[in-house]
Amino acid sequence: MTAKTLSNDIEAQRQSFYEELKPHNLAPLWEVLHGLVTPEPRTTAVPAKWSYAPARDYLLRAGDLISAEEAERRVLILENPATLGQSRITRTLYAGLQLILPGEAAPVHRHTQSALRFVMQGSGAFTAVNGEHAVMQRFDLVLTPSLYWHDHGNATGEPMIWLDGLDIPLIQSLDASFAEGMGSKDASSVQAETKPPGDNIARYGRNMRPVANTTADITRGPQPLFHYPYAEWRSNLTATATASEPDPHFGVRMEFTNPATAGPIMATMSAFAQLIPKAYETRPVQSTDGAVYVVCEGTGRAHIGEEEFSLSESDIFVVPAWAKYHFHADDELILFSYSDRSVQEKLNLWREARH
Repeated sequence: MTAKTLSNDIEAQRQSFYEELKPHNLAPLWEVLHGLVTPEPRTTAVPAKWSYAPARDYLLRAGDLISAEEAERRVLILENPATLGQSRITRTLYAGLQLILPGEAAPVHRHTQSALRFVMQGSGAFTAVNGEHAVMQRFDLVLTPSLYWHDHGNATGEPMIWLDGLDIPLIQSLDASFAEGMGSKDASSVQAETKPPGDNIARYGRNMRPVANTTADITRGPQPLFHYPYAEWRSNLTATATASEPDPHFGVRMEFTNPATAGPIMATMSAFAQLIPKAYETRPVQSTDGAVYVVCEGTGRAHIGEEEFSLSESDIFVVPAWAKYHFHADDELILFSYSDRSVQEKLNLWREARH
């Protein structure tokens, strides 16, 4: 018997053995180990960009086709081109553009999934979070943490559009989803206002907070601050850039924090603001957190893996996990981003490589 014949015979025995295992819900690890424990991260996501103008036009058309009441939340999902049909922009993150037309309201509900709203268009509509209205302006960041009651309303005369960022795929992978309000009688209701708009900012948003267990400490809990106005975070970014040299890999990058912990804004998601000076090019970097970006101001280019994308105001793009990327700013470039870095850090998984 030749070596080749012997090899073929062993392989046939192995395949027969594997078939015998299947009815018993058993499988050989050695056949798949190389794909389970990889030398470096492998992601199903790919780099991609969405230009805001065409996405906005489709969203406004959706406003003519389906009512807010019918849709529950009128949103167009930003799907990663490599995972179409899976309602995700990275393996762990969801992104969608939500529309609320004048006079409309999105009913109150709550869910396990944590969410952030980043305002893309309009001024004066609100998100209500646990009884307080956050009156939204363009490029404001508003949070609806896990299991916080929230609803939306638009009493202005113009459409309001924001980017929804949620940890839906992560919660889905953990089989940990709970939701209340949707599809029930409660879903037609809105929250009663129990605090004036801006109360969370006044108490917790300016590097101060009420002393614990005093009468002013009325917003107890893990996340007392949920509104980060663009006017304030943009001013902080400019002041920091004026007082320091740009980092070679990031320009000036700042993190939005939770004042109760001084850590990331939410347990599963981190958020960042970034300023890259005019004509500046950052050095390549890669990290294990997949990230979603919005261009708030300026123009430039994003080099992500083998892809290059031109950037202009309100563009949205995704940097997959462990993709090498860097930016070039034609004009001063202001970026907002969110990622799953927070949960990775808690699990001691987050890594970064600077080149």
